[in-house]
Order: sequence, then structure tokens, then C-alpha cells
Amino acid sequence: GGEAGVDCADIVSERMSLRTNGTGIPNRRDKKVQQEIIRDAGMRSVRQAAGKKFEDVEAFLKSEQYPVVVKPTDSAGSDGVKLCHNFEEAK
Repeated sequence: GGEAGVDCADIVSERMSLRTNGTGIPNRRDKKVQQEIIRDAGMRSVRQAAGKKFEDVEAFLKSEQYPVVVKPTDSAGSDGVKLCHNFEEAK
């Protein structure tokens, strides 16, 4: 159950023609994707950066005011969330 079953439930409910969130948005649980959809709809969204390695987000972290929140894109709730008060904590 919980977050781990969301993608499966979307597929099953869509195939059964039930009310569904559907599969039309790839990676819809990805926090970066969510914020891009919000921004593209003209709503306020968070400044963000994402990457597979630290170097992908290093320039962003050097340019932001602290504290910043670091979170895995596919986690649920507060899993993996870290409040960083400076660049070294974010690193």
C-alpha cells in the first residue's frame, strides 16, 4: 500500500476504466515534475534543481539563500528530507 502502490494503481484503474489519475503524466510522483506542471500552469512554484549527482545541482546550491530543503524526487512524506542551513550541509 501507500506510495509504493500509486503507479500500479494508476495503471490498473485506467485499464479497468475506473476513476483514475491515469498514466498521462510520466513520473507524476516526481517532485520536480510536479513543480514544473504547476509553473507551466501559471501558478507559483518552488525554485528547484535536480540531478543524478551532486555536480548537477552544485551551482544552484551556491546561488540560493539558505536554508534550503533537499529531498529525493521520488520519496513520500518526509522520507529523505533534509533542511540544510549552509552549502556544506547540503553537500
